[in-house]
Amino acid sequence: MNTKQVSITNWSAGTIIGASIPFALIVMGIIIALVSETYGFVDATTEQAVFFGGLYLAIPCGLLNIIIGINARSKGLTKKWIAITGIIIGILSILIGLIAWAWYYMIWSFTNHFG
Repeated sequence: MNTKQVSITNWSAGTIIGASIPFALIVMGIIIALVSETYGFVDATTEQAVFFGGLYLAIPCGLLNIIIGINARSKGLTKKWIAITGIIIGILSILIGLIAWAWYYMIWSFTNHFG
């Protein structure tokens, strides 16, 4: 007996959107930090929030987006553009996370050797 799925579930789309929120906040924080430094305001709070968000949230949320996007696309759980958008945001989120870890390593090496 072969049964078909009655309707498309929205759990995968909700998970992709939920895991994309940290990426959106990190990008908005980067834009705010760049704009504030352009006009002469140095806001270390926004920069630290972006830094720690990139360290601790970007890679796990990016991996979750990629896994859920591939799973949803292969099983037809969501529309094609939602799954592809989740995969692209996941890749960009992982790149931001790797940049944050490289930034952390550079700061750590300077403070460890010269501090």
